[in-house]
Order: sequence, then structure tokens, then C-alpha cells
Amino acid sequence: MPRRFLVKIIWLSCVLFSVSTTAQDKASNTKIDTSQTVWMDEWHQTLSAKFNEQAQAIDGWFSDSDIPNQSAGASGKIRLGWEPRSTDLAGFDTRFRIKFALPSLKNRVDLLLSDDEDENLEDNIRTSREIDSQEQNTTLALRFFSPNFEQVSYRIGFGRKDQVFARATYRDYYKLNEKATLLYDTQAYYYNRDRWGTEAGASILYERSGKVLDRLNHRWYFSDKDNEFKWRLEAQRYTRLGPQSTWINTVYFSGYSRPNLHTEQVLISTKLRSNPLRKWLFFEVEPYVLWLKKEDFKATYGIALRFEAFYGKGNAFNF
Repeated sequence: MPRRFLVKIIWLSCVLFSVSTTAQDKASNTKIDTSQTVWMDEWHQTLSAKFNEQAQAIDGWFSDSDIPNQSAGASGKIRLGWEPRSTDLAGFDTRFRIKFALPSLKNRVDLLLSDDEDENLEDNIRTSREIDSQEQNTTLALRFFSPNFEQVSYRIGFGRKDQVFARATYRDYYKLNEKATLLYDTQAYYYNRDRWGTEAGASILYERSGKVLDRLNHRWYFSDKDNEFKWRLEAQRYTRLGPQSTWINTVYFSGYSRPNLHTEQVLISTKLRSNPLRKWLFFEVEPYVLWLKKEDFKATYGIALRFEAFYGKGNAFNF
């Protein structure tokens, strides 16, 4: 069963890669008539307009004027996927993130709404993410930027099954040389039921060439409630195949410190990410192999099929 499933995964990946490459070739050789708006453009415009209206209404709460501030707006993304594996064919996954920019607060405060408090986990396989972020769900928070330190921000809001929380974050980077950059951050937070927690992480980005980028990420979490550390280690290579496609290879480990330092899961995946139709609409195909401690580290094979839509002013349409 696993071998047949893996063969099907490889075959389907090759087919989808071929389709994506063909679509890119056609897109690069065909002039698009921008005067003709198709249904997906109408959907994208309507979605952006609705969220912008909400942002202007929220911004109006903090403004002395009755006229909506047109510079208030929202940006974010919606991510839908199907991630079946040999032991679980369901595996449907939905992700979303919305940021409301509020100029009436001098752009020092954002309103954030997402389905998870940790943006570092948003690209992981659903089954893998469930191990790393137990009890995570919709998070609503106000993010404040420090007036004195650009690297410092604060959040207050609701998350982890309607707990009230407060968080302080320090995030910065250091240029090691022309090709290598160190990104690092540390956070401290308090939840009314889970109590105190801290986390710290560092990533090294190494640009081998204009088309190849390596990333090594290591992160530690400490929970006061459970009195244990959680850790994860991830290595990735990004290879740009063209102006609209990137190939991403990933090796991922995570585990806990109690009863002793051990590994809970291992994940190996290879992902094609492409936006051949619109700059704001991405498609992903990601075959993967997953080993879980709760399944006695028996290898399971799967494939993730996703699409991701970005919207809003100033949103980064990137890989």
C-alpha cells in the first residue's frame, strides 16, 4: 500500500509540474487583455474591498472625523489545501491571516486575525503542525510597535481557546557577510490559563547564487504550565526555476525535553510553488514522508495540494 501510494504521488507530482511549466510558458508568450476581467479577478477585488471596508470602519472608531480614511486597509492571505497520506486520506487544511492597518493610530497599531498565533508554522504540513501547536486556534490581537525601538512589538488579545494573552517580541537581523544573514527573535508571553511561556529562534539564510537560497532554522519553546522545552530544527533549500516558480526541499525535526530530550516527528518533503495565472494566486504540490513517534516512527507517505490567495494593499506576493 505505501509503495503504491508513493508511486502515485511521484506520478501526480510530475504531471502537475508539467502542467505548471506549460502554463508558465503560455503566460510568458501570451499578452493578457487586462480590460477583460475574469471571475477570479472579480472575486479578488470583492474580497479586498470587503476587508478594506472593515478596516475603515474599525479605523473610524479611533478617528474624530466622520469621513472614512481611505488609507485604512487590510491585507492577508487565505490558504486551502488537501494533504492526504497513506494512513489518513482526509487531511483537509484551511489557513488564514488578516492584518488591519489603522492610520488613525499613526500606523503604530495593527489588528491581527488568524487561525494560529505562530506565523512560523503556517507553511508546515497539517499533521506536523498539529504536533507542534496543540490547542492553537483563532487568534485576535492588537499589535503595538514600540515608539523607541523598531525591533520591539507587543500584542494583547485572545487565543488558545479564548484565553487572554499578552506578548512581547524582539526581532532583528545581522548581516554576516555578502551572502549570509542571521535572523533572530525572542518572545515572552502570558496566557491566563497556560501561564508564562517563552521562545527564541534563529535562522541563517545563505544565498549560494541568484537562484539558490539555503535556510537553517532552530527554535526553542518553554511552557511554564508543562515545565518542559519544545524544540524544532528545519533545513530548507529554495531553488528558483523561473520568474514564477520555486522548488523547496525541506527536512524537519521536532521534539520535547521531557522525560528526556527526544524526537517526536521527522518530515522530509519537496515542494513546487508557482503562480502562473496571477501574481496573487499560488499553487503548491508537496510530496512528503512523515515519521511520528506516536505511530512508532513508521513511515507514512503523502502529498499536499494547495492554493493560496493574497489580497490587500501593500501585501507581499512572494515565494
